[in-house]
Formats: sequence, structure tokens, C-alpha cells
Amino acid sequence: MLRHVIDAITPASGAHAEAARRRVAGAGAPLLERLAAALGAAQHTDRPRSARRTLVVCAADHGVGDPGVALGGAHPTVIAAHAIADGSAALAQLARAGRAPIVLVDAGACEAGELPASAIRLGRGPSRNLMHEPAMTVVDAALVLEAGIALAVALADDGLDLVAVGAIGVGAEVASAALLGAALGAPLTGLGDPVAEAASARGAELAGAGGLALLAAFGGPETGVLAGLMLAAASTNVPVILDSYATGAAALVAAMFAPDAAGYLVAAHAGAFTHARILAHLGLHPVLELGLGHGEGTGAALVLPLVDHVAALASRR
Repeated sequence: MLRHVIDAITPASGAHAEAARRRVAGAGAPLLERLAAALGAAQHTDRPRSARRTLVVCAADHGVGDPGVALGGAHPTVIAAHAIADGSAALAQLARAGRAPIVLVDAGACEAGELPASAIRLGRGPSRNLMHEPAMTVVDAALVLEAGIALAVALADDGLDLVAVGAIGVGAEVASAALLGAALGAPLTGLGDPVAEAASARGAELAGAGGLALLAAFGGPETGVLAGLMLAAASTNVPVILDSYATGAAALVAAMFAPDAAGYLVAAHAGAFTHARILAHLGLHPVLELGLGHGEGTGAALVLPLVDHVAALASRR
């Protein structure tokens, strides 16, 4: 399944990017021009579409962030998931305003039994501590990738113009540092987090390894699910709007499998922690000049009204 999807990914269309940009150039808004170019390139059209969209939030925890005690309903991932499900989270309010249904996925939460009943169960539990052993087996890494592909296919059943993504869970910042260290082939400095910097050094030691091996070594279940979703979206010309470093880590993995997949990614903002460096490595420029914490999807949701403006301007004769 993974090979079939990768083989179906073609480069984003530079010609359509320029044509879409020109369609909105009269508005005098460079931000909208950049967004139009990104959407046009990914959708292979000079008239970007925005009506059919979904916001996918993956919940998963990393062993490297395990607090060492069972927190039950007080676990941060559980609390965040319930706030999204009951509509009290800022993300839920922005998604309603942006007319984007939220799909909450349990990709591998530590306290899975405490998650909202509405969460789609795709995970096989949290990852292990990447500082001491591989975060996942290669088999588990392959399975979460395929789960992400299957999710994307299911979402596209009724047609899909774009997907916005977010993630919640502990330890994702360390995983992102390890994966970025592997992608760059060098350890990171200046993070202000000794564990994450040490993880990036471990990642750098595996530079040049394949995407599946690196996902298994350092990624989390949500990294694999989101990477699979991104690959499947790219194979069907559907752009994916990234939030912060957890989604950025998944984007790194997707690009390891298929470098052309980066052309189907839209960076909502510069994010926090490793995210700006991830975007620079992928050659992506943020739509919004701001940074928002972990990246549960709020930043991606903020871009949706701008996408609508682009679609409206581009649809004019």
C-alpha cells in the first residue's frame, strides 16, 4: 500500500502555482498570493478550492515523555482531547468558524480508555522511550503509516479539497528534535532542552537511514499516522496545512519517503521549538508570521478563512 501511494505522488505544479497567484494578484495582498500559489501547486489548478475540508487531530504519547505514573483522566492528552470533543477548546471554536469538521484520532494515547468516545481508534499504544531503545518496531511503524493512508482514503470518499492537521500528546518535542537531527545529519543546539538536544544527536547518528527505520527509531504513533495521511493526500493532489512541530515531524517523515510530498504541504505558521528549522529544511514558508505552541491544530485552523478568500478571488472570471 505504501509503495503504491508513493509511486502515485508527482511534483506539485509550478505552472498552476503561478497561474493561481496571478488570479489573486489584483487584491494587493502578498500573503494571499503566496497561499494561492501553494494551493494551486498542490491542487494542480489555477482556481484553488476550499469548500470540502477536514481538520484531523491525532492524539498520541511518546515514551520519552512518560511521567512514570498513571494519570488517568488527569493526563494532559486526555484533558486536551476532551476540550476538543466538548467544544470548549479554542481549536473547536475556530474549526466551527472555519466550517471544518474535526476528526479526533487516538493514534496511541497513553490513557486511551479515558479519551472521548468520538475518538477514532487507530493506535497500538504509546511509543517507547527513544533515548533508550527504538520508539516503535518497524512493524508498528509500517502499521501506523498504513493507518494514516487508510484514514486519508476514508476522508476523501465524499471529496476533499484540503486537510488541516494538528496533534496532542507528551514527548512530541523530543521526537521532532531526533527526526530533525536525522534529516539534517547534525545535532541541534540552542533548543534550551538538554534531552531534546541529546535526542537530536542520536538522530544525527542515523542520518541517511530510510524513512521507515527513522520513524521506528524516533517517531511516535501520531508521527506515522500523519505522515501516511500526508503521503496519501499528496498522491491525490490534496494540500495539507501543518501546525507546529508534531505535524512538522510527520512532514519530515513523509518527505523522507517521497521528497515531492513537500510540495503538497502548507505551513500555517512558524510554530515553536524545532518547527521553524523543520520548515526551513523542507523549503516551506509560513503563511502567518506568528508561532503557536505545541500545535493541536489551532494555527492550521486560523489559515482556513484565508483559504476561502483565495478560493473566492481565484474563482472570478
